[in-house]
Amino acid sequence: MREGLAREFPAAVRGLDWLRGRAGERRAPLWNEPAVWAAISGVGAGFLVTSIVQTLVGLTNEGVQALRLQMPFTLFPLVTLSASAAAAAVALAAGGPVALALDLAYVVLGVALRIPGTMTFCERFSPQLGYPDVARCTPLSFLASLWPQFVGIGLGVLIARAIASRGNGMNSLLRIAGAFALGLAVVSYVYAATDAETTSMLASGLTFAAGAVAAAVTAGAVAAQLPRSVRNAAIVAGIWLVPWLALQLPALRSLDLSLSADYVGPVIVGVVVQPIAAASLVLSAAVAKRSRFIPRDPA
Repeated sequence: MREGLAREFPAAVRGLDWLRGRAGERRAPLWNEPAVWAAISGVGAGFLVTSIVQTLVGLTNEGVQALRLQMPFTLFPLVTLSASAAAAAVALAAGGPVALALDLAYVVLGVALRIPGTMTFCERFSPQLGYPDVARCTPLSFLASLWPQFVGIGLGVLIARAIASRGNGMNSLLRIAGAFALGLAVVSYVYAATDAETTSMLASGLTFAAGAVAAAVTAGAVAAQLPRSVRNAAIVAGIWLVPWLALQLPALRSLDLSLSADYVGPVIVGVVVQPIAAASLVLSAAVAKRSRFIPRDPA
């Protein structure tokens, strides 16, 4: 059949062969890493993809609302699906099946840590909002809500075939993003577990802000040990700020400053924490890198 098509449409066949060759040459390159670092790089890839897709989905929803159109389905699952696919693809391509298993373990751990919060929501808030518990808070519905992660991981395994290997090395940018993402995840889980003990919304917001800055400083220290540390840290911080610049910052125009300080204060803290943490990531990487090369006087 191919020979017959080649005789009838020689130019088209040559064009397809050229496209196939170019696609093979332009596969995304990635360094091979030990399994643990490959899994962290995978987390970093998911973190960066989350920021980009979240921005696209948010802007799309705002455009649909501005045009007063009705979406037949929600786009937010695309954020989780894309991030899960990126994380699984990078982990598998950079570290093999062991790294993919570590990425899956990280996903399972995150799901497990969400269960107490989901149970609290179902017990306290779901009846107040008018949602029937049977339809919203059953084990089956909870598992069904995880479909973007399951589908994303499956797609990531397929996408990994399109990622070319450069050999052994370090994926510095993804490793920094992964360290930052893991730090933010730890802060979020600890914050969720202890927030009930905080009576003030402002104190609660400041606590989370301090944790986010600490996560950024830790990631900056990790970055300082890697090549092109400051540049890559700045790239990670810049991508992380994209949703803030595109979605959160414009929303400040609608902030009603006449509200009580109990509400305005936490909102302002929530808005400024992201650029402060991003700046802390870059500055800590620069300071830690510089301190590595400053000669110390012998004691």
